[in-house]
Amino acid sequence: MFPIFRLFFCERANLCSLFSGCSFVKEQIKEYADDKEPCVLNHGDVTQFTYKGDCYTILDDTMKNENLGEWIGYIRQLIAVDNTGAIIVQENIEDATFHALSDLAEKALDAKYIIPFLNVYTDPNNASNLIVDVNGEYHKATLSNQLTGTETIFDFRIAAEKASSDFKLSPTNATQIICDNKVYQVTTETVSKEQLGNYMDILAEKVIFDDDTKLPLTKEEMNQIDWPGSSSEQMRESWFYVDVYEISDTDPADAVAVKVNNQYHIARAQ
Repeated sequence: MFPIFRLFFCERANLCSLFSGCSFVKEQIKEYADDKEPCVLNHGDVTQFTYKGDCYTILDDTMKNENLGEWIGYIRQLIAVDNTGAIIVQENIEDATFHALSDLAEKALDAKYIIPFLNVYTDPNNASNLIVDVNGEYHKATLSNQLTGTETIFDFRIAAEKASSDFKLSPTNATQIICDNKVYQVTTETVSKEQLGNYMDILAEKVIFDDDTKLPLTKEEMNQIDWPGSSSEQMRESWFYVDVYEISDTDPADAVAVKVNNQYHIARAQ
């Protein structure tokens, strides 16, 4: 399996049940982005994009989320690229119909990397620069015609290796995550962004599960739902796992913060 970026999916989604579905999430995303400028990636070079007609190059430099400026634009595309960075397939994240990233990988068999691009922000420290959310990290972007040759351009190959996930969802309990054979139970306790420590990983996966057993549902089980029958009485939940952070003043061996449906929940080691 080639190295891939984990999908940073439905970033602003609220907790929803299977009954409300993702149409609610999609409408929320549309509402948030209505007054933002759509940005377009360079089809031949995924390290470049245009904003209001100007071409920007994404740099290796990153910023913390608390240092972001105003949200002004969006890309919101899941991009499959070859080894040169040329785009093979791209899909609007809001319209994506896959259940997991592996589903999209099957649509782009020649792709070497799959990269999620989300929002674009101003840089409060440099009015001519922008900041773009790529795979859960906030990368600086500068006008391409102002490059001096001393900058380090964003290298999606190296980033893909860094993004190899240590955390994964438990196959038997959708409310648990696992790292190095250690199980973390997601709790109802939440933390603010100010309480987050170092970035650790991205899970970025949607899971629909039985609220009683916590078992993830297979695609076949979801397709066999009998709305008028007894199965409609069985509560199902839909969670969007995003990124994992350390918690300030907390040993990550004891607890971490994981973003679920737009809130950072404390996940405690069992």
